[in-house]
Amino acid sequence: YDYDKTKKSLLKIFENLGGLDKYVKEGEKILLKPNLLMKKTPEEATTTHPIIIKALAEIIVEKGGIVLIGDSPGGPFIKPMLSAIYKSTGMIDAAKTENTSLNYNFQSFTREYEDGVILNNILLTDMINDVDKIINVSKLKTHGFAVFTGAVKNLFGLVPGTNKTEYHVKMPDINDFSESLIDICECTNPILHIMDGIDAMEGAGPSGGNKKHLGIILASENPHHLDLTACKIIGLDLEDVPTLRNAKQRNLIKNFNFETDIIGEKLEDLIVKDFKKAPANSGNLRNIPKPIMNLLIDKLKSKPVFNQDICISCGDCARSCPPEAIEMINNKPLVDYDKCISCFCCQELCPVTAITIKRPFLARLLFK
Repeated sequence: YDYDKTKKSLLKIFENLGGLDKYVKEGEKILLKPNLLMKKTPEEATTTHPIIIKALAEIIVEKGGIVLIGDSPGGPFIKPMLSAIYKSTGMIDAAKTENTSLNYNFQSFTREYEDGVILNNILLTDMINDVDKIINVSKLKTHGFAVFTGAVKNLFGLVPGTNKTEYHVKMPDINDFSESLIDICECTNPILHIMDGIDAMEGAGPSGGNKKHLGIILASENPHHLDLTACKIIGLDLEDVPTLRNAKQRNLIKNFNFETDIIGEKLEDLIVKDFKKAPANSGNLRNIPKPIMNLLIDKLKSKPVFNQDICISCGDCARSCPPEAIEMINNKPLVDYDKCISCFCCQELCPVTAITIKRPFLARLLFK
C-alpha cells in the first residue's frame, strides 16, 4: 500500500464518478465506515487498510469536509475493545489527519424502515446521527456463512456490538439473513461504496483466510453492482452469493452491463482465475428447496472444527456464539453440534485462526 498511489487512485475514482463536489460539500461531516472486524493488523488483510482510510479522510478534509471514522466490530461495543481495535488496525494513525476523529459514541437507536423485507425496525449505532453522510469502505473477502463479504455485508457493522448475535439466532437461514443485510444497507443508504481490493482475502474468510494481492480499488453508488463486479473478478457468480441473489429478486440489480458500465480498467484485465473460495457451502446449501434441505441438512451442513493445539483458551468463540453452542470445558471449547447453526461467528472472531470449517463429503460432492 503506497499512500501517494492510493490517494491518486481515489481522486481518479471521484473524477470518474462525476467529481468530488457530488459527494462532499464544505462543512459536511462524513462517516467513513471501514471493515474493522476484529483486532488484526493491516498486513493480515482482515480489515480495511488504514492507508485507504487516511487518504480518503485527507481528500474529504481538503474539500472542506469533516471526517468521522467508525465501525461496530464483533463483540461488545465498548471503549476498551474498540480502542484496542482502532490501534491494531491502524485507525489511530489514519485519524491523525486534520478535522478527522474516531467514533466513541456507543449509543444506539431504532430506525423504522417500511420497505424492509425482513426488518421494519432496525437497531443502529448512533454515530450515524452524528454525520451528514456515510461512505462505506469495505474489504474484499470471502465469507464462510455469506460466501462473500463486500459492500452490503460491511454495513452489518452499523448494528451495535453483540446485537448482531440476535440476527444469527433469529435468522439461521442464509437467505433470511441476507435479506436482513440488504434491509440494513438500503435503510442506511451510504452515498458511496468503496472497496479495498489491493490486498483481498481468499479461502477461509472473513478472518482466517489468506492474503491475496489484487491491486484494485473499486467504487460505486450502487452497493449491489459493486459486489457483483468484485465477485466477477474473483470467480463468483451472482447465484453463488445470497445477498446478490436476493438483491436481484428485489430489482436492485438491473440494467448493469460489465462491458459498458465499468469506468477505468477493463474488467477482463482484472479477472483472477485462482482465487480460493470459502470452504463452507452456505450459498449453495440454502438454494436447495426447504423441504429437501430439511431432510438432508445434517449431511450437508458445514461445521466448525477446533484445533486445540492452536487454541489459546481466550473464550472469544464461546462468547460470540449466537445459539450458545460452545462451552469452555477445562479452558478448551466444546461444541454442541445439535445447537450449532453454522453461522461461523466463532471462526470469524477467533484471534489465532484455530477454527476451520469442515464440509461433509456429500456437500463436497454436490457443491464443488
